[in-house]
Amino acid sequence: MKRIILPFLIMILFSFGVVASEFENKVAERPDSIMVEDSLDLFRNITDISRQIERRTAQPGETHSVDIPPTPISALESTASIVPIDTTPRFRNPLDSIYLRKENGTLQLPVNMDSTESMSGLSFRDTLFYNPLFLPMIFTGKMLPRELSLYSEKREDDKGVLVPQDQTFVPLLNHIDFIHNVRRDYYVKYPDRIHYSVISFDSIPTLESDDKTVKEGFDPFRELIKTETTYSLDAPGVSGVTIARKYWVRSGEHSFQFIQNRFSDNWHRGGTNNLNFNSIQIFRANYKKEKVRFNNSLEWRLSLFNAPDDTVRSYRIGNDLIKYYGDFGIDAFGKGWSYSTNLEAKSQILNLYPANSDDLRSSFLSPLYINAGVGLKYTLNKPSTKVRHRNFNLQLSLDPISINYKYVWNDSVAVKRFGIPEDKKGLLDIGSNVRAKVIYNITKYITWNSELTYFTSFEKVIAGFENTLDLALSNAFSTKIYLNLRFDDGVPPDSKLKYLQYTNTLTFGLSYKW
Repeated sequence: MKRIILPFLIMILFSFGVVASEFENKVAERPDSIMVEDSLDLFRNITDISRQIERRTAQPGETHSVDIPPTPISALESTASIVPIDTTPRFRNPLDSIYLRKENGTLQLPVNMDSTESMSGLSFRDTLFYNPLFLPMIFTGKMLPRELSLYSEKREDDKGVLVPQDQTFVPLLNHIDFIHNVRRDYYVKYPDRIHYSVISFDSIPTLESDDKTVKEGFDPFRELIKTETTYSLDAPGVSGVTIARKYWVRSGEHSFQFIQNRFSDNWHRGGTNNLNFNSIQIFRANYKKEKVRFNNSLEWRLSLFNAPDDTVRSYRIGNDLIKYYGDFGIDAFGKGWSYSTNLEAKSQILNLYPANSDDLRSSFLSPLYINAGVGLKYTLNKPSTKVRHRNFNLQLSLDPISINYKYVWNDSVAVKRFGIPEDKKGLLDIGSNVRAKVIYNITKYITWNSELTYFTSFEKVIAGFENTLDLALSNAFSTKIYLNLRFDDGVPPDSKLKYLQYTNTLTFGLSYKW
């Protein structure tokens, strides 16, 4: 019996030894990690069109696919209790895509770089194309964390919040910080494996590792989307130009108006055919430098109309006025006030005759009115803060010393009509003068111009009140209404109006300002 039991025990022990030896050999033959093809290699295999064409040409009957070694889950579960999987392999990094794969195909990151919230819900497709964690590393120069601070953090007690953090942007910000931390770790550990952004760097640095220059491989996408012509992003050289200050400002107004009336011979109410022409030409040249001002304006107004009832001439002159006004001033004590001297000269150019007569009533320099004075001038320019284009401009001249001179150059003109003695050609009066000019832009298309002059020699008075209402229909057409009043008690009085004189005109036509 002993002889039978002893060999049986020896055989049992030998069998256990053989089984244990085979099991140890299988465990020794098992790799430390399950190697899966790099996601970057997968990306290159998919996007390298030329390589796929070569493979399909060589093997037309086979379907090209990227083989991923299967990882049997049952084998991992059965051997997990014997040989644990090393989750921190040597010479591995988060973004080099050479870590072990999980069951869902994502990478197994190190414990110190793992984030449950950021990595939850990911699939192999996310790690290959979409998630920034697994895209090719392109360095843009951004290295510093988002919440970098050089001061010590202040700890505050949690007092509670009204809205939970998971319902705000806090999880998203934490996920972004996690991605930046992983990429920053890759930049520091493996600077020779990253690519450099040509948009962020003027020149790409050259790094050498193991006496070999690191160069970027062929990228088919870059060849497809590269531009045919490259343009320099350097700013062009601009040469500086010194703009001289402009002291003279020139402007002008021009208007032409036509009025025509024509009636048939049998018109039931009758009428007289007529044609009216009105022209206004105004030129201005104003100078301003520091405290010195010099304003000049030249104006010519002409009104013509046909006179079928006049047996001597076929036309008559309604208004002929040429006027120059200039003032020179230096800024005075207050805002808007200046010491000034002014000069005004008025006359006409054409000859003017009464109806059915050859008696010359007025002509060039007959009469000639000259007014000059020295005093103070006040200027106010007040734009509206509520209505666009509305502006009020006032120019007030106070001349305590002023002269007024009348002169008739043509001997055929009666001087008595202008208040000059018959044996003289001119008359000089010394007194005081007040002049007020208002330009009120009610809207962009409605303007009211008014000028009031009052001269007195303490024996007689000469006053004028000119008003113009400009109604612009467009930039080229306008309607103008003129009403000019004049008072002069130095001339013979009229039987009806005494010393008052007036003229009124309504026109429509072309208008231009510059």
